[in-house]
Amino acid sequence: MRVFLHAGCHKTATTSAQGFLFHNRQRIWPHAALILPKRAQPVTRAVHGYLDDPTPVGLSAITGAMADLLAEMDLTPKRRLLVSAENLLGRMPMGLSPDPYPRAAPILRALLAGFERLGWPVEITIYLSTRPQAAWVESVWAHQLRKDHLFALTDDLPEFAARLSRVPLTEQIAQIAAALPDLTLQTHDLSDLAKAPFGPGQPFLDFLNLPAEKRAAFVAVPPGQIAPPRAISAELLALNRSGLDRRALAAAKRMLLEGLRARN
Repeated sequence: MRVFLHAGCHKTATTSAQGFLFHNRQRIWPHAALILPKRAQPVTRAVHGYLDDPTPVGLSAITGAMADLLAEMDLTPKRRLLVSAENLLGRMPMGLSPDPYPRAAPILRALLAGFERLGWPVEITIYLSTRPQAAWVESVWAHQLRKDHLFALTDDLPEFAARLSRVPLTEQIAQIAAALPDLTLQTHDLSDLAKAPFGPGQPFLDFLNLPAEKRAAFVAVPPGQIAPPRAISAELLALNRSGLDRRALAAAKRMLLEGLRARN
């Protein structure tokens, strides 16, 4: 069985890629099974549990959750599988550790061990989508400003960039490749995918390697998420620094973002 496992990274048009897969799911089904974030939730919960308590037991839980998910699916040794769930690599980075995705290599190893329980040969391509470092950092920062974390993000962009860029994304991916030399690792940068006919969905369609007449039936989809203007990020930062309690802060953010959506 051949598997294309898109495990990250966050804020690299993963929502757009998943929108492409979902929109074209009926076209994909004759050629491959599909796992998207909602279906992968039990596995991502195990990943997050391991990050909170990084023990061998936690790694075994990741493997077990992956194996259980696969056991629920209609798979055969000759069936292909597309997976796209960015939280499989870990939580969206906050710059709290030098590596954007601490423990990425053992997490990926544990995920792949789940496939071994299928009982037949599996050929897995790990796919990590990327984007230029400065644009990636700003996108992560803007997203984290919107979130209702226990502790609201109060770093301005230069402060956040200094923390999150201690190990650039490309360097972390190189570290993952070095730690897992026996695996097939593929990357595509968002700036390159923007030129492709199906945008962030292109690597999945290329993996399927369908005849031209089958590819012609696929439909491109518009971007899934568009970052708010910098002025909105500045307002969100001011709210996070305002000292409001969590409930009031969440309400103020919601009102600001709903106003933005109404204007658009």
